[in-house]
Amino acid sequence: MENNRYILAMYDIRGKQEFIYRTGKIKAIMGASYMIRDCFEDYLYPAAKACSSKGIFSYKKKENEDAEFTPGSFKRHLEEGYIGEVVYDGGGNFFVLYRDADAYRTVNRKFYRSLLEGTYSLRVLTTYIEGVDFDDFTGDRNRLYEKHHRRERQETMLPPVNTLPIVQTDYQTSLPLAEICNVPEGKEKVSRELAKKYKKYDDVDGNGTGDREIQGKRKLDDLITKKGEESLLAVVYIDGNNMGAQVQKCIGSQTSYETCVKALREFSDDIQKNYIDDRIEDVNRLLREKGAQGRRFIVYAGDEVTFICNARQAYDVAKEYLTELYKSSPEGAPRTSCAGIAVFHSHAPFADAYRIAEECCESGKKLMKELKMTDASLIDFHYCQGAFGTSLDAIRRDEGTETLSRPWFVVCDEKDRGKGETLVAHTYFSDDTVQKMRRVLNDAGRGNIKDLAMSAKRSAADFLAEKERITAHNAEKEIDFSLGGELDDDQQLRLISDMVLVYDIWFDDTKEGREG
Repeated sequence: MENNRYILAMYDIRGKQEFIYRTGKIKAIMGASYMIRDCFEDYLYPAAKACSSKGIFSYKKKENEDAEFTPGSFKRHLEEGYIGEVVYDGGGNFFVLYRDADAYRTVNRKFYRSLLEGTYSLRVLTTYIEGVDFDDFTGDRNRLYEKHHRRERQETMLPPVNTLPIVQTDYQTSLPLAEICNVPEGKEKVSRELAKKYKKYDDVDGNGTGDREIQGKRKLDDLITKKGEESLLAVVYIDGNNMGAQVQKCIGSQTSYETCVKALREFSDDIQKNYIDDRIEDVNRLLREKGAQGRRFIVYAGDEVTFICNARQAYDVAKEYLTELYKSSPEGAPRTSCAGIAVFHSHAPFADAYRIAEECCESGKKLMKELKMTDASLIDFHYCQGAFGTSLDAIRRDEGTETLSRPWFVVCDEKDRGKGETLVAHTYFSDDTVQKMRRVLNDAGRGNIKDLAMSAKRSAADFLAEKERITAHNAEKEIDFSLGGELDDDQQLRLISDMVLVYDIWFDDTKEGREG
């Protein structure tokens, strides 16, 4: 160990999803996302500068963007008057090397005060270890994680302020209504937390930065097909797979701070480019090609993307994201994500639709775990026609659809495809199979497949009889619901039942079904 006075600290923003989606207001949701993204820029760096004229050295600052970390450069920065240096900022991790524990505590006292004043309820848990060893970053990080996990179990979950019965409260959060904000509907009395989120959104929006371009359409009604006739939108939630394992893989057998930090920073840049920047371009390109009305990005950070678009384009756009992400993979390191889509009416509660989309995404990840897969991309979806306020699993149990064909595989790397015969045997379904069935259903005709779906709800026998009727009445088209023997009767029933739910908006290629 070179100097036992140096300490390595980790800052962990807690309850991100809960903080972001504790409201149904899109501007507040986006403001909360920006608050998390800019948390350290807005509060930690100023706190450090208040304790030292130079503050914390950050390689993410424009003037320092080419700076590489070395033990020598760290010591030089301390001599120049910096109180510490950001080692790594990315993927939800924020590591800072401080000159000593006193500096760490002094900065944090100011940081937590300003965080409370600026965000009201955003929680950040920080942990540190003393005695860094510049030759053993992995060892130091493991010690830090172990200590941090112990602190997580002791963390308080209480909000900053509880309320008295005589105080007006926010019905979603129970926080006291403390401020009046201007909203599109007029003036609204809101909690201090919500006011802070609105303010952050307005600050970012008013700066005229690239965020405004990424956001896209402001009004959801501008995204629908035709007001008064079809007001269907979709929330698309996409989240990367196995990011922890990817982080570990990027370090490999390296141990020193110098080599590990360099690898982590390159990995963070790679994630931003391939999971966010390039994929946003893919989404925009595909929507332009389809002549779509646009989209509204809500969250775009790390390996997570959430956006709203016209329901008719949602499946193709999500599939394009997953396909292009996989194509961008370096040899031997597949990039994969899972996607969840919630189709909803434009005036339904967005936060509830988002929650359903997130649960759809999670169903794909659960299936990967069951099959012990690491490199596959799946899509699940739900058509929200009611039952908001309950879980996706509960909705599907009530509908009797929990054993149907979803989620569908869009990408399955060869080494994962070989882990079992279930995918090949269509116990689970791929988009390739979906597209084959799409052509068959279009040949059968919209009226026939609706009848087929209704018969499937009654019984397997009714489904079989209806299939035979359709094939007999369309003998010249040689309709084959088995796809050349690939699917048995039960597999056909499950897949067709799922596809019919969204046939009109995703799979009907006739003019009648696709115009609008």
